[in-house]
Amino acid sequence: MRNLLACTAIAPVLVALSAADAAAETTIGSSTTTAVRTSTAASGSADDVTVSSAGSITLTSGAVITQDSNNKIGNAGTLKITGADGATGILATAGRTGDIANSGTITLDEDYTATDTDNDGDLDGPFAKGSNRNGIWVQPGATHTGNIDSSGTITIEGNQSAGIRIDAPLVGNLSTSGSTSVVGDNSYGVLANGVTGNVTIRGTTGVTGANSMGVALQGDVTGAVKIQGTVTSTGYRYTTRPADVTKLDADDLLQSGSAVTIAGNITGGVIFDIPPTLDSTKPDVDNDGLTDSSEGSAAVYTYGSAPAVRIGSATTDITLGAVASETTGYGLIVKGTIAGYGVYDGVNAIGLAIGGLGGNVTLTKGLLVTGSVGAVSYDSNATAIRMGSGTKTDTIQISGGVGATGGKLAGTSASALVIDAGATSSTIANSGTISATALSTDTGTAIAILDSSGTVSTLTNSGSISASGGKAGSNIAIDMTANGSGVALTQSLASSTAAAPKITG
Repeated sequence: MRNLLACTAIAPVLVALSAADAAAETTIGSSTTTAVRTSTAASGSADDVTVSSAGSITLTSGAVITQDSNNKIGNAGTLKITGADGATGILATAGRTGDIANSGTITLDEDYTATDTDNDGDLDGPFAKGSNRNGIWVQPGATHTGNIDSSGTITIEGNQSAGIRIDAPLVGNLSTSGSTSVVGDNSYGVLANGVTGNVTIRGTTGVTGANSMGVALQGDVTGAVKIQGTVTSTGYRYTTRPADVTKLDADDLLQSGSAVTIAGNITGGVIFDIPPTLDSTKPDVDNDGLTDSSEGSAAVYTYGSAPAVRIGSATTDITLGAVASETTGYGLIVKGTIAGYGVYDGVNAIGLAIGGLGGNVTLTKGLLVTGSVGAVSYDSNATAIRMGSGTKTDTIQISGGVGATGGKLAGTSASALVIDAGATSSTIANSGTISATALSTDTGTAIAILDSSGTVSTLTNSGSISASGGKAGSNIAIDMTANGSGVALTQSLASSTAAAPKITG
């Protein structure tokens, strides 16, 4: 039986429809102020719950819709709570089976706006005052079975909060293609632990607050991880540096976490993707299960000192398997853009950081960059790619761009590709651009490639490797002084029509 929940502001009214309807479902088609539970949605009986585009549920606290039975939830309307700590849009209790889909809006906000309390021309105070607000929350405990998808809009204002928070193991796919915005300290755009399925992040995901992270995958993923949207993180009140920074207060310059963190095994590899070339006769050219015309491009940015992308764990070894949708065999592929921006005085910038936390990180075959990875610091260290201690990657292949700009202060540097002591990589193959630019000819240092591991034995270049802008003798194109067994360096034309390769520094 299908049930239509035609709601008023006082109480829901159930209207039984024809038994010929294909599936049981309770639909909320107008506005109500009554919370809904799947276990009692159909006149006290369990049922699937759908909020239509004309429906809305507005509460003062608690959870708007609770999945406490093995039924699915779909929201195409509006779910809203204002000013309540612990508020949740869609709550799944532990151990449930059922898809959760949001194509409408979930808003958990508060009546708070920062003001200029000291009259110095910029806003003061915290980003948010409330806490523990979650757009979609799967509670910890037994496994949740079912896909979780948000193609709509999730807006959260609150500390220790999240747009999507999956605290239990998930058997199903996790995907986003809408807009997720979270403002508050120690918060997340998307947080997930173990996922038996694929993780696909599209649309836009943005977080603002101290220690807040955009997308945090903290457990193993048995499928593939595809980032194909915009993900940003910052603790700054202003991500564009104002002409006068002297009036900025400490609460304007907070440091966020990374835009993307990966701390578990990824069986199907990790790709920061872009759409393939469209083919009118084939809607899914790259066979990734997504309609090509709906796909976006990965654009991952952190404004602050945290790496834009951080891969690794302090407590466990992890492996990225070969990217499932590609034939190259690499465990990590960057086709889109990854960049870290320091913006303010004394703040380092890092684009992509792998390993260096304590646990080993193994990239099957290695790293392939056909897009761009960058880092820009106003005056301090800037590192585009850092392979930290414990990182194991056979090949680092660059056919796009890897660049760093920084190193104005004495003792700082701009470094494009760094392989730390304790890491392992045998081959660097560059047909793109690897560049480091220092910002001071008096004190700056620029290093395009620095291998402190001593493990690189082969370097091929048919593109450009350059270091510039630093003081005399401190523009270093390639530093492999840690190598005691020799390096084979080969430089050649990529093709008869290609620009001549060069090494400058």
